[in-house]
Amino acid sequence: MLTLLAAPMCAQASVSVTVDAAADNVAISPYIYGRNGGSSDQKDKPNTEADLVQLRESGVRFLRQNNGNNCTNYNWRKKLTCHPDWYNNVYGCDWDFSAKTINDELPGVMAMYGFQMAGRVAKSDTYNFDAWGYNKCAWGDWCSQNLCGNGVAASSGTKAATEGDTSLYTQAWPADSSVAIYSHWKNDLGLNMDQFKYWNMDNEMEIWCSTHDDIIKTFDAEDVMQKYFATAKAIRAINPNVKLSGPVCSSEWFWYSTPNGLPTYNGKKYCWLEYFIMRCAEEQKATGIRMLDVLDLHDYPSETGIDDILQTHRVFFDTTYVYPGANGVKTVNGGWDNIDKEYVFVRCQQWIDKYFGANSGITFGVSEYNVQDKSTMANTLAYASMLGEFGRHGVEYFTPWTWKVGMWETLHLFSRYGHSTEVGSKSSDEVTVSAYPTVNANRDSMTVILVNRSQTAAQTVDMTIDNFKVADGDYVTEQLANLSTTETFVSHTNNALQQGSVTVKSNALTATVPAMSITAVVLKKAASGVDEVSAQPLAVYPNPASGFFFVPNAEDDLQRVELVNANGQTVLSQAVNGAGNVRIDVSSVSKGVYVVRANTANESRVNTIVIK
Repeated sequence: MLTLLAAPMCAQASVSVTVDAAADNVAISPYIYGRNGGSSDQKDKPNTEADLVQLRESGVRFLRQNNGNNCTNYNWRKKLTCHPDWYNNVYGCDWDFSAKTINDELPGVMAMYGFQMAGRVAKSDTYNFDAWGYNKCAWGDWCSQNLCGNGVAASSGTKAATEGDTSLYTQAWPADSSVAIYSHWKNDLGLNMDQFKYWNMDNEMEIWCSTHDDIIKTFDAEDVMQKYFATAKAIRAINPNVKLSGPVCSSEWFWYSTPNGLPTYNGKKYCWLEYFIMRCAEEQKATGIRMLDVLDLHDYPSETGIDDILQTHRVFFDTTYVYPGANGVKTVNGGWDNIDKEYVFVRCQQWIDKYFGANSGITFGVSEYNVQDKSTMANTLAYASMLGEFGRHGVEYFTPWTWKVGMWETLHLFSRYGHSTEVGSKSSDEVTVSAYPTVNANRDSMTVILVNRSQTAAQTVDMTIDNFKVADGDYVTEQLANLSTTETFVSHTNNALQQGSVTVKSNALTATVPAMSITAVVLKKAASGVDEVSAQPLAVYPNPASGFFFVPNAEDDLQRVELVNANGQTVLSQAVNGAGNVRIDVSSVSKGVYVVRANTANESRVNTIVIK
């Protein structure tokens, strides 16, 4: 029985959970363990050592560093950008500095910046509006007035009496200028560009006419797509293998519609996401240049009730969930239909398959996310549910916009105790309790993370585990419950996790988890006499693979490469003769997630690979 913590509990409910290590294996992208910002872009305010320790030891693997709306006006040559929510005033922002910090201090972290596509960027702060003289820098709706560039403020309201002259504080910025930052970082700064593979294609371009209405007055869907294509072609000419992420689309309504309504193409109305996907596919087929790698959305659910907030993770993949905030999706067919089920990534996958064809390689990402702030544990559980679902469905990256108390703790729990492959699970009450089980590359360790969303009731979880033999005995648990309203995560050894224990007998266990809690059950596979596994990871590429993959053997010490399925069965075994890249033919192997085991005379090196 799980050791209970000092958490308030009402009457317990019972939930049955079945874990099947042979079912629904999905490789988890390490980049779902991400956040917006983290590396300072201000030289006079560099990261402290405590900041860096928090980033490293929490398990952050991905940083989105492009500043959201401020990306659109960023001038990397002059290190300036405009703040669209602060009179368009120009301020200093040094991406070179933040990127070098990541390169030097966070070598295991991937970072994503962005290319500018609107056509104009910041030029000079000489013509900034005097916010202090206006109202001592008070913040409010009036800050959206376009006053930089000698504008005149209105006596009331949010529209300037006289708008500023954009030519005074911005300059023309074609696609070549945007993508030249890549060559600058590679050639001038000498950065390791393997850490900077992902690039947002600007930010929320469908609402530029609102956020950047000083330079973009109306939204023209085809004009935006042409800007996108020009930028994609420019960066592909420099490096065809970067990861282009678009349309970096804002919240639910605008996934489907735009401020100017639905785009019309060849006489038919389309919702924004379908139009974007269709046009990218058409351009890719016409030019042979890859237009999209990650379909990136922003998510700002407006629900205010905790029960609804704790279900917002279901809007992406759950085709049964009746979402109370479903509004934009009603326009998905070009009119107005009474549609109340969102499942936006499922819809996007259907469009991707329709226009790009099957096996396009396009993945999904969420680069901004925020729920209404209700309580520390509500924020924590909503975030945990997103991590669990995104791991379950193979989402490429996830970077919440507002970083709230409880997120460091949750990130640390998932990234430190979770593993690289999600396996199948079923809960008798998925609304209340979800189980997110993962196994490591060698498939000898399993962690099951239980998320109890009930606000009032502890849950007794009866769990059975199939296709993963656990030795009978007691196992450690790590739990988050009743988190403070102030930050508690400092490092791996200084945090709010509380240990307990659970007893496994005949591959079954019973755990009682408090209301509003996250509990990781850390299990080990029964000893099987397998050779010692090396701490050195095995390199395999490409991954995912189709038809074949390679295993490097530069040291000429590999003797045999094996492919092991989810049931622990060896489906392929190939002897290695000589140094160099070992080509493994998997054309006859079924699609799925496998363990690649490369054996030397003294050890085994392993990794997980997806065969598609």
